[in-house]
Amino acid sequence: MTQATQEQETAITVNRGLILLRYATGSAHGPSPFAIVKPMPTSAPFLEVISTPGVVSGFLSAPGDFAIVRAEQPGQLLVKIVARAAGDPLEASFRIEPLSGDQAAPVDAQVAPASEQGAPCLLAHVARRGDLQTALGAWIGGPDAPAPIEGLEVRGAFPNGVSLDLQPLLATNPPRWMDWAGPGTFVGTRSRALPLAGLRLRLSGAAAENFEIVASALFLGAPVVSRRGREIEIVSAAGADPLVGLRVELSPAAVGDVSVANWAPAARPPESKLKVFRAMANAVA
Repeated sequence: MTQATQEQETAITVNRGLILLRYATGSAHGPSPFAIVKPMPTSAPFLEVISTPGVVSGFLSAPGDFAIVRAEQPGQLLVKIVARAAGDPLEASFRIEPLSGDQAAPVDAQVAPASEQGAPCLLAHVARRGDLQTALGAWIGGPDAPAPIEGLEVRGAFPNGVSLDLQPLLATNPPRWMDWAGPGTFVGTRSRALPLAGLRLRLSGAAAENFEIVASALFLGAPVVSRRGREIEIVSAAGADPLVGLRVELSPAAVGDVSVANWAPAARPPESKLKVFRAMANAVA
């Protein structure tokens, strides 16, 4: 069994205050995975995860376990679930219960079960990390955790039938563009130590003109580059440097003088069984 099928991780946005993060439910079809919660690197200076005395900070062994998060300012937590043995399911849900502070979460930070949202996301095959599903708007690799990205796949349902297509540039000698691929098709390689050296993205579908792609990319040894539009290309200055960070999201485009109604991607991958629920501000822990 590969590393990719043994663990799964996602980012959770929290606001300033004290938050109870509870391991709510596990697998209904086998042993429940354990969970590890820690601040994202950029949030580590002002987020603290506090566990029961005698327990490793952020370690949740089974449903019912919990940790307290102390946030001096808004930030992000990384939640990783890990299967107990090869073949065990990766199913878990978590509940965020505000204890104090500014926990009226903004709309784009609300989290609900992925099966209800059908939210679009990117699956990336990352060197030494395996397959990772990442919500739109979150970094794959990136400035805090750079790693060569070797393949990509678009998953989930986009608004109004919009489709996001990918065309990767493989870092062969010389670099070679692959064919365009739509959602549900993996493009690139796995376990061949062959990173991507560039990427083209485009929107298609009847409502594609209502949205645009906003993308940032990090290539090895270079600063972050950003592109915006309905069809974009991102390649390193040398044309062959490995892609070690990628962030993609969709943004409403302006039509004449009228802006299309806001649409924000949900923060959970559509096929993920890692679920996070936010309790009402007055909920009792």
